[in-house]
Amino acid sequence: MDELLRLSAVRVVEALRDRQVSPLELLDAVEVRLAEAEPVVNALTTACLARARARAHRLCADAAEAGHPAWLAGLPVLVKDVVDVAGVPTTYGSPAYRDNVPTRSDPLVERIERRGGIVVGKTALPEFCAGADTVNELSGRTVNPVDATVSCGASSGGAAAAVAAGEIWCGHGTDTAGSIRIPAAFCGVVGLRPTPGLVPTGTTDPVGFEVHGPLARTAADAGLLFAAMVAEPVRAPAWSREPRVAFSADLGGTVPVDPEVRRLCTRAAERLPDAGYRVEPDAPDVDGVHDAGLTLLAHRAALLHGDRVDRHRTAVGPVLRTEVAAGRRVTADRLAAARRTRAGFRRTAAAFLGRYDILAIPTFGVPPWPVPDRPSPYPDRPHLDRAAAVWPLATLAPMAGCPAVTVPCGRTAAGHPVGLQLVGAPGSDHHLLRAATDVEALTGAAA
Repeated sequence: MDELLRLSAVRVVEALRDRQVSPLELLDAVEVRLAEAEPVVNALTTACLARARARAHRLCADAAEAGHPAWLAGLPVLVKDVVDVAGVPTTYGSPAYRDNVPTRSDPLVERIERRGGIVVGKTALPEFCAGADTVNELSGRTVNPVDATVSCGASSGGAAAAVAAGEIWCGHGTDTAGSIRIPAAFCGVVGLRPTPGLVPTGTTDPVGFEVHGPLARTAADAGLLFAAMVAEPVRAPAWSREPRVAFSADLGGTVPVDPEVRRLCTRAAERLPDAGYRVEPDAPDVDGVHDAGLTLLAHRAALLHGDRVDRHRTAVGPVLRTEVAAGRRVTADRLAAARRTRAGFRRTAAAFLGRYDILAIPTFGVPPWPVPDRPSPYPDRPHLDRAAAVWPLATLAPMAGCPAVTVPCGRTAAGHPVGLQLVGAPGSDHHLLRAATDVEALTGAAA
């Protein structure tokens, strides 16, 4: 890996601002690394290096005229293949959209580029984010750079893998029910699910679950891209001098967490007092929350993709068709009950995070599972059943309407990364990233 790519994004941006390195030199390094790693990792659906170089030349000219560089100063970034980049295919991982080339960029992409980011490519996902692993008929399977025999997670698996493989410093992802946090945990990087509404895009989620956020090798690097993604500066709620952390390895005994995941997350939580945190065992009442979340997710699939499935039929894959069919079976009474449960849990979570600054839980309750021989975005049983049983750890934050960050906290005996998830009140994103930085220092587990 090129020495420039080994540096943190924060350090690279400092070097760009001090004119110690140019955006074009960074693009050279990225191009070499992509040529080395992509044949193995397969994290990208599309590279757009010619477009990136044109933007780098323009950015350098603008900086020379203005006398100072833009916010990210020419840092190359990757975006998930669900947001439009002008002149670059947006495929959603679907063969039905292989020739979909937008003429305008999504407002989020425009914001990142206006603030000095240079998009160099689009990252892989399961078709329309449907599935638990990053594989699709159009581009194939994305490999976990830590261990090619296990899953890289989904649906932002391409972004997590690209960052972990050193192809890029930071990547953009989306998180509906764990799609940033689970791949980040599986690949040993940091991923932030921001407070809903902080990172607006050109599309909306009909149930309000999906958010866009950063993935990076360190919490500080994730914070750098996050700051360039938000529409307005974040007003963080006040924290106490000794932040209170509620820790539960299994959400109050409701989730069957793997013993190694439990051990590593517990060890990380037990070290937090060394950094000035007060840690207590506690968890909110989550009875019925996950099941309500599944109902809302099914309804969401029908709303978002029903017309698409009707139009393209078998041109879209069986996973998406199955999700839409399940959503169409949701009754009005069941949907209303799920909405009531979510509203009640948001009140519960608000009260809980009024007493504590952070809820610390495992990001996911099992390590990455073995990749099946078949090209499926789901693991074989019994791994599928185990993953489904621990999924409530990931759906808690979207049901609560809260931000959450995952940070590496160690590796299993097999060498597979484990993530600790930090959940906070709305608007506490930067506090969570600072706490994640403390976890990195305490555990020595930063990628």
